[in-house]
Amino acid sequence: MFLSPLILLPPSEGKSSGGDSPPLVLESLSFEQLNEARALMIKALGQLSRKPLVAQNLLGVKGVALEKALIDNVELGSTPTLPAIERYTGVMYDAIDYQSLNEAEKLCFDQNIIIMSGLFGAVRPFDLIPKYKLKMGAKLRRNMTCAAIWKPMVTKSLATTADYGVIWDLLPNEHSAAWDASKIGCSIRYTVKFLETGKGGRLVTVSHWSKALKGALVRHLVANPDVAGSSKLALDLLTEFTHPEGYVFHPNLTTELEGATELVFLK
Repeated sequence: MFLSPLILLPPSEGKSSGGDSPPLVLESLSFEQLNEARALMIKALGQLSRKPLVAQNLLGVKGVALEKALIDNVELGSTPTLPAIERYTGVMYDAIDYQSLNEAEKLCFDQNIIIMSGLFGAVRPFDLIPKYKLKMGAKLRRNMTCAAIWKPMVTKSLATTADYGVIWDLLPNEHSAAWDASKIGCSIRYTVKFLETGKGGRLVTVSHWSKALKGALVRHLVANPDVAGSSKLALDLLTEFTHPEGYVFHPNLTTELEGATELVFLK
């Protein structure tokens, strides 16, 4: 039996401006059970964004960046929207290069990718969203981080969406805190780490290239969904993946960590 892979991605810090679709309609978003909480989050963000000193601490920006963020947040209910895959920009999304995927790969991407969002909880690539500024680690309501607020609701949403063969968890720690992997049915959950050889032969974690590497990996996964969703074949798929920068999957470095199988790519 074929099981689709679930691929979890973070949003981007930067977001494209404008849009060619009507303003936000919560009822049009995926995971409708999150809409009540989404409305409260949007209201709170708008209110706090009218208080520059409070918003500066909340959003973690200042100067011109803060001024733009305040306008985006206050007006997000009336500004044009874009599909999430077009709204989110940055290194990982540039590496994914969604528009260059073929139709089958785009279909796989749209069906199997879920993007964690501090404001919306979780969205699909085709969900129409406005430009906004809010980190998952920000304390927006009840002195709780967005991740803590969303965790029980997003977990329930993911658990009731479908059964998954393989979960590809490409989330950084801040966004991993927005769901409870132990409550999601799957055969295996993979996380990834990119390493390179440092001084004295010591292996060090790559930070600069990590987002681009994840983007390239996502392209490889959506090009091979039947294999990417199989716990028996997924690792074979990775042996065929070599990033242009020279990072190669090393199965001998694979470890089990907190209920996940951590896969290592080494340069």
